Amino acid sequence: MNLPLVLARLGTGALLLTLVLALVGMALHPGQGYGWSSYFDAWLWQIIRFSVLQAALSALLSVVLALPFAWSLAQRPFRGQWLLAGFLNLAFVLPVLAVVLGIVALFGRQGWWPLQTTVYGLPGILLAHVALNWPFAVRLLWDRLNQVPLHHRRLATVLGLSTLQRLHRIEWPILKTATGPVFVLIALLCFSSFTVVLTLGGGPANTNLEVAVYQALKYDFDARGAALYAAFHGAMALGLMALLGHNKVWSMETVAQPARSGMQRASALQRVAIVTLLLTLLAPYLALIQRALRANWQWPGQLNEALVSSLGIASFSALVAVLLALSRCVSVQSARRRSLWLDFGVLVMPAMVLTTGLFLLCLRLGWARQSTWPLIIWINALMAMPLILQPIKARTAAARNQYQRLTRVLGLSRWGAVRFVYWPVLWPVLTWALALSAVLSLGDMGVAALVGQLDFVTLPLMIFRAMGSYQMTLAAQLMVGLLGLCALLLGLAEWARGRGHA
Repeated sequence: MNLPLVLARLGTGALLLTLVLALVGMALHPGQGYGWSSYFDAWLWQIIRFSVLQAALSALLSVVLALPFAWSLAQRPFRGQWLLAGFLNLAFVLPVLAVVLGIVALFGRQGWWPLQTTVYGLPGILLAHVALNWPFAVRLLWDRLNQVPLHHRRLATVLGLSTLQRLHRIEWPILKTATGPVFVLIALLCFSSFTVVLTLGGGPANTNLEVAVYQALKYDFDARGAALYAAFHGAMALGLMALLGHNKVWSMETVAQPARSGMQRASALQRVAIVTLLLTLLAPYLALIQRALRANWQWPGQLNEALVSSLGIASFSALVAVLLALSRCVSVQSARRRSLWLDFGVLVMPAMVLTTGLFLLCLRLGWARQSTWPLIIWINALMAMPLILQPIKARTAAARNQYQRLTRVLGLSRWGAVRFVYWPVLWPVLTWALALSAVLSLGDMGVAALVGQLDFVTLPLMIFRAMGSYQMTLAAQLMVGLLGLCALLLGLAEWARGRGHA
């Protein structure tokens, strides 16, 4: 029996079954709702229009702001660039609610720099989306510019090209081809934004499709409306994903570290870019910490329960995400037939669409309460899997190419090869993947908010409820604790990854 091929087929089957069951749930939803024609009104087009508008503006601002920083950081390799790249990755995976609370602490009425208009509404949504996606755009474009062949740079030096000439002849064509996929990817992520729009929307005028699904199920219990909004959302997201084609812009690996002999001190332009990036990205978190320290720390009665729920869900979600990623990498035959959509589509296929379909199916079967934990764990694992897949796949392929013949010569069994050859090579990246997946699950609120019952609580839900009751200091304190957990997990992962590289 070809065990790797069986595992690969099990992983693929689980992904496909999730999509099928979600579609079945939306088709067989409970409840009658209203007549179909009543949903195709001005409210639906308003939601679609706002969803597209805020996603396009957020992506445009993120990419335009990222271009000069990515270009300046790619001018030459500098000491410590791996650390900066890791920080840019970290800014992308930290809890979304932390950015939301930081934006309110910075630009709210009692913030450091209060806006003349309210921070709630489209301005606040754009600020939060840019804070989340700008470092990701810098990271992707910087990585793309680092792929310029070395002989092109040497030829530019020999020809005496100026900085502007090098930008025009070498770097701008690369940036021009890279900005399109990066723009579409960020627009897709913002189009599927739930937490930012729900917390900073400020009213019905600023509602997108994800929030409309949540409101239809939680407030109106209109299963037909929720299914319709989710179907629109999924169709539009798939259309945007088709624009990505086969552009692989998803990896969370750090920027390649050149040889030590090629490292230099950062130039003046690079130092300005680094300082500006760090100050801008750290400002919301510093404002959040300052607000948390303004009053005595509180320990709400449900905090222990929320901690247990969050850590339990994060642990199981991380384990499932890593197993799914491994199932997509272990078989050479499956790798040749791998579907890009199955590898990465669940990241951009809105989680709220999958969650809505599966939750409606559970409602239909009478399993709503029993399905809370399994649904949250499974959807969080599906959202984390694409982000950890590329590093695991790269390390798995390298180990297979390097040691496959050796294991055959030594006559090792399959389990012996895993234990003595592949496991020592893979465990550092698997530890990192577990920690990253756990951090993503710890910070997620959307899935838990949709499927959780009234007595179900996690740390993000506690923070959201504190914000809803205007206990902003308590929310800030809880978020600082959540960020501490995330930092601890990522610190342990980087330590393990560093030992593995050593």
